[in-house]
Amino acid sequence: MSNPWQQFKALPWRSLVPTGLLIALIAALFDTGLYYIAATITAVREALILLLRSPLVLLVRLGLSIGLGMVAVICLEVWFNPAPISSGTLWALFLCVLMGSVFFSFFGGTLGLRPLFFPLTDVFLIGTAVGIFWQGRRYWRY
Repeated sequence: MSNPWQQFKALPWRSLVPTGLLIALIAALFDTGLYYIAATITAVREALILLLRSPLVLLVRLGLSIGLGMVAVICLEVWFNPAPISSGTLWALFLCVLMGSVFFSFFGGTLGLRPLFFPLTDVFLIGTAVGIFWQGRRYWRY
């Protein structure tokens, strides 16, 4: 059997960490942009109030989180092209996106960032994992 710690250390971290931070930054800027736009434009505020009501908010957040995970894989493929992508690389990408989101959720208040659609919840975690593995399904076996 191979050593799991060696496999973990051999992952392309120089590509994964910037991708995770970039995706978390994109999510934080999207949320903050919508927050400040809704504060100034009444029609956007009313639309967001409708989207953030109880039954619809779960579907909207899940869909946006799936899209965020898909964008993470596309960003990894296009801009931060690592060694061959495998299922372990996809799990490491999920870990990097999670760590970037944790960083922005802890320090986002001091930077003026407001979470509307991407708060760090179970819906975000499930949606991001589904999006990463849905977009990266061709890499599962390798």
